[in-house]
Amino acid sequence: MAKPLQQRRLGRVVGEVGLDLLEDACRARPRIMDPADAEGLHDFRVALRRLRAWLQAYRGQPGIDFPKPLRSDLRDLARATNRARDGEVMLAWLVQALPGLPAAERGAGEWWRQRLEHEVAEAYTAADQAIETHFSELEARLRTRLGNLRIRKKARAPNFGEASAQALSRLSECLVAEVEAVGSVDEAESLHRPRITGKRIRYLLRPWCDTSPDCRRAEKAMKDFQDAFGVLHDDLVREAAIRAMALEQATGELEERLADAARGEKPRASAPRHLRGFMGLLGENRQRLLTHYEVATGTGVAGGIAELSAHLEAACAVMRDSP
Repeated sequence: MAKPLQQRRLGRVVGEVGLDLLEDACRARPRIMDPADAEGLHDFRVALRRLRAWLQAYRGQPGIDFPKPLRSDLRDLARATNRARDGEVMLAWLVQALPGLPAAERGAGEWWRQRLEHEVAEAYTAADQAIETHFSELEARLRTRLGNLRIRKKARAPNFGEASAQALSRLSECLVAEVEAVGSVDEAESLHRPRITGKRIRYLLRPWCDTSPDCRRAEKAMKDFQDAFGVLHDDLVREAAIRAMALEQATGELEERLADAARGEKPRASAPRHLRGFMGLLGENRQRLLTHYEVATGTGVAGGIAELSAHLEAACAVMRDSP
């Protein structure tokens, strides 16, 4: 009879789950540049992100060793895909929103869409080149390291349940502190931290969801939390992007007018063509942002951070309990 997950050897479970996540990335890799597959890059990124979080959760435990160059290369490859995915998400939102926008906002949005399509295509090509250059070699190094974990025994290492409980407890304390540190809707960095910690907790919980209702409830609560902060993050990113696009369009038009004036043509001193439209987009996005901020800072679950913490404490108890 197989041992309960709580009692299994730490290195073996870390290695097996890590290899499964690596396989997820390998399966997604050929789909990235498939025009008929809109989720290839997303699935590749999720696999890398889950693998990074998985290794980070148990790094430092006896026998769990992932050298800094390996971790840095995994991080850098994931970051090389950021621009493509962020642009893709922004473009999908813009295309969906355009038909329902007022005329001024629609004009600004159409100007933005044309540039964004070109930027996304360039970013996809750059991401694919980075993956083509680095992924095969990185995969081989990770596969060797994770495979060795499955067979290496370390007498001083805790079992998987205790190690998981320790990691979850640390992350839970971090999450509470990060949520409590948020002061306002304009603190983008403070709002970013709980989202990342929430993802790490959810990834840590996933192998435990089949072991008990408490772990399933904790994972569901973390999904709600992650979704709420994810929507808020999208609003914050969109606000910064709208500002940047408004400045780019206005600056370009101003430079054209100054060049015309220098050639002796009749000066134009009116506002830039799409300024009103971008201002409207900003105002609408701010209203969504404020609504989503209230939801997210309530942690997305009834009872707020206290109830979420209780779910996580119950999951810790399951991890530590030996059937």
